[in-house]
Amino acid sequence: MEAHGGYTFCAVAALVLMGHDRLCDVEALVRWLSNRQMSFEGGFQGRTNKHVDGCYSLWQGGVFPLVHKILNGHGDNAVSTRCWMFDQNALQEYILICCQNVHGGLVDKPGKPRDFYHTCYCLSGLSVAQHFAGGNLATTSVLGDCSNELMPVHPVYNIGVDCAFQASKYFSTLSVPKL
Repeated sequence: MEAHGGYTFCAVAALVLMGHDRLCDVEALVRWLSNRQMSFEGGFQGRTNKHVDGCYSLWQGGVFPLVHKILNGHGDNAVSTRCWMFDQNALQEYILICCQNVHGGLVDKPGKPRDFYHTCYCLSGLSVAQHFAGGNLATTSVLGDCSNELMPVHPVYNIGVDCAFQASKYFSTLSVPKL
C-alpha cells in the first residue's frame, strides 16, 4: 500500500481525536512528511515521486501541528517553540506565487483550473504556514503584504480556531446519546 498525504492526515487526526496518538510511529511519520516538501517548489507532494499539489498544503502541512502536539505530549523538549518542522515561508511562496488564479480562487499547480477544493485546502495550508501554535507561544509569519494574513485554522477540524473552540464548548454540554 502506498503512503498518501490525505490518508496520512486523516489517520493522524483520528488518532489525536481518540487520544491514541501513542500508536503513531512519529519518527517514521516525520521522516516521510519532511521529505514531501519539495525544495525547489516549496509546496508539498501527496505521494513519493508525484508533482507538488496545492491541496497538500493542508493534507501534509496540517500534520505538522499534530506532530508537535504528539511530541509535546511525550515530553520531547527538542520540539521548536517558534515554528513548525517544515519551511513555512517556502510553502507560503508556493501558494501565493504558483497557486493563485488571476480570476480568483486557487489551483493545485500552475496551468490547472481553479476549483473550490483546491481553494479551500490551499487557504487552510497557507493559514497553517502563517500561524505557529497558540496561546503564549503563538507566532505569526506572513510573507508579503500584511493583507495576506489569514485567520488561524484548527489543524484537526480545518475551521477557524475560535469556531472550533465554540463548537467544542457547545457539544461538551450535551449528553451522550444512548444506543
